[in-house]
Amino acid sequence: MRCVARFCMVLALSVSIAPAGRAAEVSGDPVPPYKMVRTLQNIQDSVIAGNLDDVEMQRYLLDEIDKRLRSADSSIFDDTRNVDAALIYAMSGGNPTTLDLLADRDVAGNFDNRITSILRRYLNGRGGTTLMQLKEVVPEYRNTPIGPYLELIGANALMEKDPVTALRFFDWARLESPGSIVEEAALRRSLSLTSRRGDTAKALPYARRYARRFMNSPYASQFADIFVSLAMDHQKALPPEEITAVLSLVERRRQREIYLRLARRSAISGDKKLADFAANEARRLSEKGDTSQLALAELYSGLVNIPTDGVDDVLDRISTIPDQELSPKDRFLRQAAEIVAQEVVGPPSEESLTQVKLDMVNKEYRDSMSGSEVNSANTTPATKDAPKGYDNQNNGKADTRKQALDVRIGEVKNFVGLGRSKLNDIDALLSAESP
Repeated sequence: MRCVARFCMVLALSVSIAPAGRAAEVSGDPVPPYKMVRTLQNIQDSVIAGNLDDVEMQRYLLDEIDKRLRSADSSIFDDTRNVDAALIYAMSGGNPTTLDLLADRDVAGNFDNRITSILRRYLNGRGGTTLMQLKEVVPEYRNTPIGPYLELIGANALMEKDPVTALRFFDWARLESPGSIVEEAALRRSLSLTSRRGDTAKALPYARRYARRFMNSPYASQFADIFVSLAMDHQKALPPEEITAVLSLVERRRQREIYLRLARRSAISGDKKLADFAANEARRLSEKGDTSQLALAELYSGLVNIPTDGVDDVLDRISTIPDQELSPKDRFLRQAAEIVAQEVVGPPSEESLTQVKLDMVNKEYRDSMSGSEVNSANTTPATKDAPKGYDNQNNGKADTRKQALDVRIGEVKNFVGLGRSKLNDIDALLSAESP
């Protein structure tokens, strides 16, 4: 019921600011699709601004627009605003089959067949087949109501095959629709594309713009992951002072969250310098009451300091962190650190010593067998007058030696596999890197 009330309130507001004639038109007839889609756009922009209560309203409105479009008389699309609304609905998370239905019913030619063809293929996962059409059609529809959405879709489809054109489309989408969900998506994906390509000169400006404008978006966690990867993979371009400069544009709570993500990834990768920096920044941004954040900073810093600060001291520090302050993944991470530390300080086992001896024996055995094979091969050409059956006897001996070597190698592999099983368990514990 709250969704319905919210919808009516927003829709009434959109009607009240419309021209008088249009408002009267709505009072007696069903609400035209273009007004409903205008309300949807306002709701989506509100969600991007951080009003997460509107997410439920967005779902409700998408469903209502779908019903309206499916039940509408074909003549309603003589108004180009309703045609644009149907296309924007399809590109804003709407039901793809509804666009199929409208395109099939369009006997009056109100819909551009090129656009509906592109969207129907794109929305059904075949965007790669539309690349040439997109390059032709997108510029033609620039500065129209559907232009920013087409540019966003075109850029998404072109990201792998033509990243240069994709970035240009993303930039146009941002410029034509500032402050909207389109700009948020275009900025985030531009950052992702330039980061993957290692183009830090372009990635950093995108990161700064996103940090200033859209950190309240529900998709800001994707930005955080991309930025952390950028900081780790391109440390020359993003030294600590540059990381601090970008994150200074973000509110304190979000800064701390991103620093903790960076500390965790760096700790798992064994990057002591970056992990220490990020953990210290997270501590600085935490209050005394932020026990869980302080616990995480202590854990990540401790992981990379095991070799330098002394295993026992670090283990004592991280073992005192209460379990309730750590997520299940971080508890696994601490457990893995404890296992590694115990393996480091523990005495060598008989098994490990035996493994070393077996490896040495195996090498000697392999060398000796290879030598005998070489000698046999070198003597074979000189035995042109060898008695009948010589080849069969020689091959039989070679087969016997090969079988013996295979058995020996199998035994050694079994011992090696047994000796490495503990390390494999540790690797499994470290496999999940997201906080």
